[in-house]
Amino acid sequence: MKLFVSVIIALCLLASASTAAERQSKHWRQTVRAPANEVLEFRVALRQQNIDVLENTLYDVSDPSSANYGKHWSVEQILDLVAPANHVSEEIVAFLTQSGAFNIENHRDFIKAEATVKAIESIFAVDMYVYAHKIKKNYNIIRASEMYTVPAQFDSAVHMIAGITELPYTKQRPAPRRQTVTAGATPVDKGYVIPETIQNVYGIPSGYANNANSSLCLAEFQNDHAFLPADLVTFSQFMGIPPFNVSHTVGRFDTFLPDDESILDVQYGGATAQSADLWFWVVDGWMYEFVAEMASTYPAPLVVSISWGWPEDMTCSLVSCPSNETNADYINRVNVEFMKMGVRGITTVVASGDQGAPGDSNNDCLSTKTPMSNTFPGSSPYVLAVGATMLAAAPAASQQSDDAIPPFCTDKKCANSTSEIVCSHPEALITSGGGFSTYAPMPSYQSAQVAAYLSSGVVLPDSTKFNASNRAFPDVAALGHNYVIYKHGSSLVVDGTSASTPVWGGIIALLNSFRLNAGKSPLGFINPLLYSAPASCFNDITIGNNLCTEECCTKADGFYATAGWDPITGLGTPVFKNLLAYVAALP
Repeated sequence: MKLFVSVIIALCLLASASTAAERQSKHWRQTVRAPANEVLEFRVALRQQNIDVLENTLYDVSDPSSANYGKHWSVEQILDLVAPANHVSEEIVAFLTQSGAFNIENHRDFIKAEATVKAIESIFAVDMYVYAHKIKKNYNIIRASEMYTVPAQFDSAVHMIAGITELPYTKQRPAPRRQTVTAGATPVDKGYVIPETIQNVYGIPSGYANNANSSLCLAEFQNDHAFLPADLVTFSQFMGIPPFNVSHTVGRFDTFLPDDESILDVQYGGATAQSADLWFWVVDGWMYEFVAEMASTYPAPLVVSISWGWPEDMTCSLVSCPSNETNADYINRVNVEFMKMGVRGITTVVASGDQGAPGDSNNDCLSTKTPMSNTFPGSSPYVLAVGATMLAAAPAASQQSDDAIPPFCTDKKCANSTSEIVCSHPEALITSGGGFSTYAPMPSYQSAQVAAYLSSGVVLPDSTKFNASNRAFPDVAALGHNYVIYKHGSSLVVDGTSASTPVWGGIIALLNSFRLNAGKSPLGFINPLLYSAPASCFNDITIGNNLCTEECCTKADGFYATAGWDPITGLGTPVFKNLLAYVAALP
């Protein structure tokens, strides 16, 4: 007999405080001085140039109406545009070598290196300590007890250092609980969502013979180190789908520490993408370390799925920004890397968050904080942000088909509705995130749709709580409630935009396959394409709101779904055959 329990998957978050004292009081405890010979990896981010040209190029190669659509650039072409003069990185490499660093990689606009604790303390004028996690046993990390100092001769050339000050934190997830439905709420389908459900709702055919170059990468951060390969076999068997495997693993892959987030991403990204080439990429740090590495990787996966995020205006509490840097500075640097990925032809798909419009920093829903919180990188203009829906109850006469029932559904009720509403607490365990960026201006590709929403007469929050002229998100949505995953051979039920995001990643991998089979380019930065696509490419979600978090609800700090684009489910959920027809007709 298989264990079957219900748990929640929310966006996995991380944080670090700006001082050692603040960090100790939260999730970490400073212990002893780090061993002098212990080795750490770090990155030196160099200041870039021609960012405006890079952005213009991204839109040029991503706009279906442009003569340059699909004419993506190589890594070297991009670096020739944005990297500083070669002598800048070469001089820093020489300095690091003389200072005892080794395994140095010069990527022109960043340098990756390793060094002993002793060398790092000398180079960056810090004291390194061992920090022990207060909850997770045997989880230790070496970090500086104070902010680093860049050697004076390189101060104007170096943007930031990553890997020596940040302390990770994985947010505690709520305990398993029964779902409840409030009076007057739209009844939801209580059946379980499996890969067949997703294929039925969105019209995704099975049995794909994917192009060998179609690929999907599931990216994980902090302490999410692995999935269990054996669980992929069990998952495929119980879901009645062809088996699939992960062919590339990057970073620390520790099967003794399987994590629900990693398991969910791989099982549903893989199931949706079917026979596409799968990557699993673990990053010990936060977003910059990953996107800088991805932007310089060749060959690279064509689609990247990221089910992680953090409030924009709390970024520096997460990465320990230097005193002369702001939240926006770090975000802007990461956005440049997203642009570089898009110019190369890589699609980045990111969760919009699980805490509705109130956000992660509003735990009691009573905050008067202005503006409402939002989640980065989901709020980036250069990624496809994905919200979540759930299935409304099917008509009473609707019956689950007896044809080829997946083994899991023989003694469990699997969902049979195809009608979607906003995924929201308390009917679901999470609420689909969405709203407006604090920092990024609104991109032109979405201006018409957002303007239509704002002028539609729909109820809006107080105008002081959001900047209606900034980037609005999410862009699209997919099911995010009642997913069944397998961990250690037992089934779990999970909710989250962490579920809808890899599904969209898998869908784009399938669309890429058709493009590649036809000798065309991959879709790359897909947002301009989707916002110019016919309305028939999406199921329009018009019922629900995101006034709640995972734990509470506000009275007015959120948005309502309505006809057309909205800041909860974006353009809507996919109608696969119509999306495919549109994509196949493009040059």
